[in-house]
Amino acid sequence: MAYIGMRKPIFAPITARTDGAAITYGTPLVLGTAVSANLTFDVADNPDYGDDVIIDNDKGMNGYSITMETNNITPEGRAACLGWKPVTGTGSSVTHYDVTDAAPPEGGLGYIRVSMFKGVRKYEAFFFHALQCSSGGENASTKQRQTTWNHSTINASGIGVYIDNSGEAKYFKWMEFESEVAALSWIYSCFGASVPAGG
Repeated sequence: MAYIGMRKPIFAPITARTDGAAITYGTPLVLGTAVSANLTFDVADNPDYGDDVIIDNDKGMNGYSITMETNNITPEGRAACLGWKPVTGTGSSVTHYDVTDAAPPEGGLGYIRVSMFKGVRKYEAFFFHALQCSSGGENASTKQRQTTWNHSTINASGIGVYIDNSGEAKYFKWMEFESEVAALSWIYSCFGASVPAGG
């Protein structure tokens, strides 16, 4: 199987989170056009030895991190996932965004990974229940003969959440679909929302 694409990074802020209950999210929004998302797991490795061999090992997942690139994160996306605060002037127009020392909001994140195997394309949907994002930095460079494309980078740290009575901390869920439309609809349903007109 080959992974041949990524689409639709969607974020929604968490408005209510209580152990043992489903999370409530605000309005989902597409952060920008997708470039990449690298998911890294934090997995425990705590072997217990006896008689010169491993007799037990804790290999549970402790968390995860995501490094994601978009080639145009929207101002609304910066406000929603990074906590940049819009400042309005006279009327309701935004004059600028303040970047402060406040912690970024918790939110949920979804995106689609496109895969292909023997000519058959699948759409894999990822939905992360709770995480916190931070900016990977802001780059700028002068235009030269050959353009260097700079992308906005978002780093995210996953949060384990107890969204039911299983006693297990949940990090994310995944499902494979035959079409992008079905994958997108599933992601929005995880937010408790419907796909907006125009996708």
